[in-house]
Amino acid sequence: MSSERVRPSRRRTRRQVIVWTSVAVVISVSASVLPYLEIRGVAAIPVAQALVPLGVLLLLLLAIASLIFRVWAATLVFVLGAMISGAPALTPVHVGEACETDAQVTVLSFNAKLAGADPVALAGPIRTTEPDAVMLLEADETLIDAVLTEDELAEALPYRTRGVTPGPANGSVILSAYALSQEENIPGSEFDQVSAVATLPGAGTVRLGAVHPPPPVWQPNGWLSGLDDITTWVHQTGNDRLIVAGDFNASFAHPVLRRLASGLRSAAEAAGPIPWPTWPEEKPIPAFTAIDHIFARGATPTAWNSFHVEGSDHRAVLATWNLCAKTQPAT
Repeated sequence: MSSERVRPSRRRTRRQVIVWTSVAVVISVSASVLPYLEIRGVAAIPVAQALVPLGVLLLLLLAIASLIFRVWAATLVFVLGAMISGAPALTPVHVGEACETDAQVTVLSFNAKLAGADPVALAGPIRTTEPDAVMLLEADETLIDAVLTEDELAEALPYRTRGVTPGPANGSVILSAYALSQEENIPGSEFDQVSAVATLPGAGTVRLGAVHPPPPVWQPNGWLSGLDDITTWVHQTGNDRLIVAGDFNASFAHPVLRRLASGLRSAAEAAGPIPWPTWPEEKPIPAFTAIDHIFARGATPTAWNSFHVEGSDHRAVLATWNLCAKTQPAT
């Protein structure tokens, strides 16, 4: 009788292993495909893609649970799923790619969340880090004036792009320590997106851009088209040195951002491949996705950091770049 009891038990165990491994395959395959999906009009996809880092952690936890219960096949499947789904979300790191440098530039980018950020809390880090350019999104003239009147920042950043468009989320501005010229609008958003060329003494020029495409939650088509429009604009700027920063409302887990960043370098690579989150701050849950970026062409990132500013749900991001020396035309 004992052997008769054991056989059904073993059959049940084998059946449980098969079921759990099958579940592992379904979950892992779904997670692996997610960072590559792009379907217009479906907001759930970019929202789910923003959660890829959390999904990787969940897959690893499921792998540990499978390991504890000795379901070896499921453990392997969950680990592979975590690796495959997490790889596209990592910050690309260009090992050994440097260039001859003739200038160093520090840039700060910050979404002021409908201009509710504390100007004193923002002015302090600006004074401490002394950026050469500051890109502010969701800013209004009241906030801009308040920041510039703190700690004599108007003297440190005497140049700026045009007045911002009134509206709770519209305003984008570039504040600069260097003279700005060739100002233009960047297409792709109902919000302000502005660009200008900064002239660095003795080091030529670099084009700066402040971008803020719409979020995907309510406008999935506008979000996708907006990021593609920014990609087109980046390509149209030619071979000029370029630094573009802002709230992209997308992470590297989104294929549209990977397209945009192709040919550019992310400042965050100076901090390694882990995509350190920048949103959402001041929420019951900790920040889990990196949607605030600084990208460049013709430059090498040497430092990256982020910090919280009271009154915004975005972290400010700060990056230092070595600008590549411009090649002189043959005579």
